[in-house]
Amino acid sequence: MYSNGKKTIGVFVTQVHQEFQETLSKGICKQAKERDYNVAFFSNFLGYGEFLYEAGEKDMADLPSYEDLDGIIIVPDTMYVHGFEKRIRENIKKYAKCPVVSVRQKIDEYYNVLLEDYKALDDIIRHFIVDHQYKRINFLTGPKDNPVSLERLESYRRIMQEHGLTYEEEQIYYGDFWKFSGYDAVNYWLEDSKKWPEAIICANDYMAITVCNALADKGLTVPYDIAVSGCDNIELAEDFTPTITTVGMPIYEMGVEAVDKIYRFNQGITQDPISYLKSVTYFRESCGCEYMKNNRSVELRRNRIIEEIEAKDKAITNNAYMSIDLTGVTKQDVLYNKLSSYTYLNEGFSAFYMCLYKNWDVYQGFHEVEEEDTDKIVMEVGIKDGEWLQKVEFEKRDLLPPAYMDQTPQFFYFNMLHHQEKCFGYTAISFYHNYTYKSSYQGWVINVSNALENVRIHGEMNRLLYTLEDMYVKDELTGLYNRRGLQIFGQKYLDQCKEKKCKFMIFSADMDNLKYINDNFGHASGDIAIKEVADALLFAADDDEICIRMGGDEFAVIGLEYDEDKINYFINNIENHIHRFNQEQNYGFTVKVSYGYSLLMPNEYTQFEDCLGIADTKMYQQKYEKAAIRLKQQDEANNNNERH
Repeated sequence: MYSNGKKTIGVFVTQVHQEFQETLSKGICKQAKERDYNVAFFSNFLGYGEFLYEAGEKDMADLPSYEDLDGIIIVPDTMYVHGFEKRIRENIKKYAKCPVVSVRQKIDEYYNVLLEDYKALDDIIRHFIVDHQYKRINFLTGPKDNPVSLERLESYRRIMQEHGLTYEEEQIYYGDFWKFSGYDAVNYWLEDSKKWPEAIICANDYMAITVCNALADKGLTVPYDIAVSGCDNIELAEDFTPTITTVGMPIYEMGVEAVDKIYRFNQGITQDPISYLKSVTYFRESCGCEYMKNNRSVELRRNRIIEEIEAKDKAITNNAYMSIDLTGVTKQDVLYNKLSSYTYLNEGFSAFYMCLYKNWDVYQGFHEVEEEDTDKIVMEVGIKDGEWLQKVEFEKRDLLPPAYMDQTPQFFYFNMLHHQEKCFGYTAISFYHNYTYKSSYQGWVINVSNALENVRIHGEMNRLLYTLEDMYVKDELTGLYNRRGLQIFGQKYLDQCKEKKCKFMIFSADMDNLKYINDNFGHASGDIAIKEVADALLFAADDDEICIRMGGDEFAVIGLEYDEDKINYFINNIENHIHRFNQEQNYGFTVKVSYGYSLLMPNEYTQFEDCLGIADTKMYQQKYEKAAIRLKQQDEANNNNERH
């Protein structure tokens, strides 16, 4: 993988731009570079309830060739895209031949890098009880089916019991580890003023901050009315007012250890299946403690926040203009050219590749097409060190075009390009410095995906239009052109002959016995006979001739640059084809045709209808001659019978 001769670690993570995931990624990249490994981050975004969008995001689980990976790191508790983790683990079980490390969530069949989550909140809870003398303490945990959520809840139960404090189940609320459930929990707990908590301990910082905001909306002050604490020590916990009492996770170190567990395995070094890292508790204002900030630190953090706000405003504006500009794009080459400027909105990237499945405009997803349809990838857009790269096709299992890979360790973030559940391909981006893409990248990728969908729809509409046009000028039974086709192409061919000063040929044919076949063998047999004449004409037409079914049993062919030898060769091929059919078929009937042709050098006064009239006249003349021969043969037969 990456085709640069180095081992590659695949990292499966959702929302890699979030603080925890970003810090973890930095630790992974730092240690992977130290160990001379490549890293491929297979990342996706949340759809926030949009099922079809997340269906496309979930296809990231099927992008890599697991058998080519030399190590896998998964971060299960970030994977809120339904079914994403399940599909990854199924693929690991089926294809992977390398060590697998789970970060922050214990999975028995893998190596694990964990925090002692069942102890993580011990110091905070004891601090609330011992130092602040809080007795009625409520707990806002995460989802019921999340192991980290349950372990942090266990810490609450255990320490409360350890200090002889009772609690009721209604003092526990199951949240979502995100910014929504804090309001629900506060509304639930404050319904009865006699049961208001003195303190609320939250299983992560996002929920803690939301709880503070929800309390403020009700006119309550943290920590004077109700104390609050969080967990994870995200940057916002120290920027928020009041600063949040929390527990810091050694996230960077967890990334380093995850890589080292893979390295030790590949080196044959014996190790424990689980590595536990210690957390650090930070007592701040939200629990009631005094927290003195260094003025210089406050100034730096304030400036950073201002820079982040400005960067987000700029990203929103840029993505909006990008969306407007790409909305009207209907052609692939136009889209690819426009990306030449919009790619640079992703500041600090060292390389970017937009890779599409070979037939991306008809591709739906990994599970709706034959496997060979997705084996080939086309890099449609490539930028490396500021230079645009030539379009190239490569094998999907390489992920990126081998011709453009450096021999130093490579670190790329992969994201799917899709519209709802329809997948087109993926992007890959790397950066000069050790950081991930920003939150605005999701909007950027969606803009590109929507533009691809516009191109796909436009192409599909054109294909449908061509199909409708084809149906308008094509005969349904034979596939030949119909009378409308003759009207459209006949004059065009005649005009070309006038321009080139070459001979114009129009061939007219009529079946001799269609009524007899229909009456004696049925109309289905008649259709077979008609189809054979059409096949014979198509067989003989090998030089851009136009074959037409005029209606019923009448046919015509028009061609350019004909002479007597060429027309005789053409007629001979028709007769041979029909002869073989009559010899080999077992339908009980024979196919017969009469024909005539017009072969002339047109001038400015030549009319197409005149040419067709000449061919028809010759055809009917042959038809009458055949009829006269048949009558003569019948008279001779009758006379012979009378003599006998």
